[in-house]
Amino acid sequence: FSILVSHVLVPPAMEAILSGENCLVQGFLAAGHVCAVMGYNEYYPIAEKYKVPVVVTGFEPLDILQGIYMTVKQLEEGRYEVENQYSRAVDKEGNLTAQNIVSRVFKVGTRKWRGIGEIPDSGLVLQDAYIEYDASLKFGLAEIVVEEPKECISGIILQGLKKPHECEAFGKICTPERPLGATMVSSEGACAAYYRYRKK
Repeated sequence: FSILVSHVLVPPAMEAILSGENCLVQGFLAAGHVCAVMGYNEYYPIAEKYKVPVVVTGFEPLDILQGIYMTVKQLEEGRYEVENQYSRAVDKEGNLTAQNIVSRVFKVGTRKWRGIGEIPDSGLVLQDAYIEYDASLKFGLAEIVVEEPKECISGIILQGLKKPHECEAFGKICTPERPLGATMVSSEGACAAYYRYRKK
């Protein structure tokens, strides 16, 4: 068998976005399903260093609304803390058993992010003991370069520089059924969420 690894680590990507000279991001809704495994301790230094609130949030409509409310409340009060909206499923430490298994099989490595490029230490790769199962090496996939469609601005959206509805392709040639970029591919992506909850 083979494993094609595409796991990402969010905190390094957050830092890459926040350290950009044109960064407009004022806060983050941290993905609750990721934090259920990984916990959210890594967000504290980011909130402190960049003075941004981080709210661990679920994906139900009420979760998202409450996460937004908690983020805006922090901004209005001049706070930049890590809060957990999704406490019914997430605790600060995460699932230590799962983390241990992940660390035995994977190690941290550089990762290419669609629409952004390479971010050091922002992904997982197989540990040397499992390298023989790496599909990217076994089938020469590492050399494949995939260009984003020119109409797609998902990298700009990921960085918070534009909103999904500002993309000319949004809802026309880019939909959840036929996504052009990363922010529409995933159901929790910004474009997919805008598309799902847009006014009809």
